[in-house]
Amino acid sequence: MNGPPAPPSRVEQVRRRAYLTAASMSVAAHVVLLTESVTSRAWVNVGSFLLGLLLSVWIPVALVSLRWPTARLNLPIVVAVTLSTLGEFIALLQVPEVRTGSYLSFLIMVALWFGLLPLRLSVPASVMGFVGFALLVASRPVHDLNLLAYLGCTTVVIAMASSFGQQITTVQEEAMTFQQESLTDPLTGLPNRRGMLEYLHATHARLLRGEHPGFTLVLLDLDHFKLVNDTRGHMVGDAVLRALGPAVRQLLRSDMMLCRWGGEEFLLLITCTTAQQAQAITGRLNGVPLRLPDPLPEVTFSAGAVLAHEADSVAGLLDLADRRLYAAKRAGRRQLRWDTQGGSSLVN
Repeated sequence: MNGPPAPPSRVEQVRRRAYLTAASMSVAAHVVLLTESVTSRAWVNVGSFLLGLLLSVWIPVALVSLRWPTARLNLPIVVAVTLSTLGEFIALLQVPEVRTGSYLSFLIMVALWFGLLPLRLSVPASVMGFVGFALLVASRPVHDLNLLAYLGCTTVVIAMASSFGQQITTVQEEAMTFQQESLTDPLTGLPNRRGMLEYLHATHARLLRGEHPGFTLVLLDLDHFKLVNDTRGHMVGDAVLRALGPAVRQLLRSDMMLCRWGGEEFLLLITCTTAQQAQAITGRLNGVPLRLPDPLPEVTFSAGAVLAHEADSVAGLLDLADRRLYAAKRAGRRQLRWDTQGGSSLVN
């Protein structure tokens, strides 16, 4: 779509909320852990807790301020959490028994591995991690092998659940990618007819509910485009179509949505509140040639414009814009028309 960057996909939005929620909880937990460690002068795990706190604070900064995608955070999170957990486990070599909290730390680390890494990496990492943790537990003077067995079973359950979750996420992302591609014109990268119709119906519904300030539709058709294809070749013709979007945006510099309606026809939706504003904006298009990058030829277009209140349905608006477009063609092309009779072109 034109205008501002496309918003994150639904899957990405869910991930961002999950990351921010987990980061908030982690900040609170690490503040408590650090406070208790400092108060009791238990300095062994302070370094690990401090690293965890810094990571927890950094996640919302990266997502909100730096606008990183969640996928970019996966590896740094895994590395930081793994190093923090390993630091905690190394400190256990100085104590007679591995306590329950360390088992939970191991499960958290494994869950992150399976949640953020591909299975080809998370599976061997979890196996090696469990073997290492089991050796640590068994080497302590006091140990509970039953608890270690439960840990192994829980690790397997986490692996199975995470694997299933990754498969669901992959299917969702593929479906959303397919949907986005079905709404986009492959040549120009603009929304296609289907995508524009969805957007137009949604915008018109908002207008009827009083939630949209108003809009103008402009149906554009390139003049003598067949001649470009016949004399310059279809590759040049395709390049002209690709360059049209940036050229129109440069000309209007307004809040707009442009789609490839079909062939050399394009539909433009411009947000505007009054008829006078609509005519002022579309006046920049009336009779003006589109200057495309060299060595592409300069092109002109015929257009028909319609205000949102001139018909009570999307179909009515499109029909009126189409009739005004053909009035512009009959009148000699290279113009934008607000009427169908060849009379005044002023907006009523």
